[in-house]
Amino acid sequence: MDKRQIVFLSIVLTVIALVAFALYEEKIKPKKATLDQLVTEYILAKGETLPQTTENEPAYLSGRADLDNNGKQETFILMQIDKYCDKQQCNAYLFDDKDKVIAKWKNIQRPVLLGNDITDGWKNIILTTNDQMHIIKHNKTQYNQDMNKAPIYDDKDQAFEAVGLAIDSDYYQKDGTNLELDYSQPIFDCQSCYLFSYEKFNDDASQLYYLSVDVATKRVRTVEASTISDK
Repeated sequence: MDKRQIVFLSIVLTVIALVAFALYEEKIKPKKATLDQLVTEYILAKGETLPQTTENEPAYLSGRADLDNNGKQETFILMQIDKYCDKQQCNAYLFDDKDKVIAKWKNIQRPVLLGNDITDGWKNIILTTNDQMHIIKHNKTQYNQDMNKAPIYDDKDQAFEAVGLAIDSDYYQKDGTNLELDYSQPIFDCQSCYLFSYEKFNDDASQLYYLSVDVATKRVRTVEASTISDK
């Protein structure tokens, strides 16, 4: 076997070894848990199972975002089961990208928004309790879990601008009426985003429509009612 054949054979064997290692690594690498698995294993009491739910009344609401800019997403879960709620405010849990609980809050309601600013390498989170929004910051080791110590987030001016954008939109101008702010936004919607509902009347019957408004980009778009959880 000449030198060229030896080099070629070495390359082939190296490639085969790398492929085999990659396949083995993929096989042994733990798979990210499903949302139901996260809730069942880390939130529900031992032996408790998720209840039967409907599309409009889910057991929990969830959202994912890369909070620490490491290319992997954290998971936020807002429970909706009565046992974990009080007066329509519920327990919330934040999981890291390895499915470990890293923060918990009580009495949380929507909206739950992804903040624009970053503190200690982590994006701020905006949480709502008792109809008041608060800015949740990371404090070098974890997110603040005491809502009483979280600064209030005042978005009144931005909300007024969002109302104006919704009213001036072609969607609403075409026979729209009864515009209302709706807090059924997706978990981790943007800080400058708002959801509105409005009606249109046809032959004495009304139909409900939804608009998503991003004040930062001035974008207004329609949202399918089927994608909104009402509970």
